[in-house]
Amino acid sequence: MVTRRPFAFALLSLITLSGCNTPSASSTDSMDRIQALQTMGRSGHEQDVPRILPSLSSEDPLVRWTAQRTLVTLTGTTNGYDWAADRLDRASAIEAWVKWCKDRGLTPPEAR
Repeated sequence: MVTRRPFAFALLSLITLSGCNTPSASSTDSMDRIQALQTMGRSGHEQDVPRILPSLSSEDPLVRWTAQRTLVTLTGTTNGYDWAADRLDRASAIEAWVKWCKDRGLTPPEAR
């Protein structure tokens, strides 16, 4: 069993040490993306879910972890997504999120 506690501490440390940039979920900078995801999570708006989905495919595990936590905060579910799963398992769960968006009348991001 893999423990994720050290990962969470590392994430919190990085967030604390980050600068005061304007966050953007589409930024190529991981810290900007993480800050944007956290902002969306605090908003409480389900309509932000489609903007979060591209971060589930990030190569950066910190971005994926933050995206998963943000989705849980906004929706109460992971929809089967696990930030630490292999790429194929994550892709399958992302498709479930796309369906979730469509079922609620939210426009999901274009497939990549």
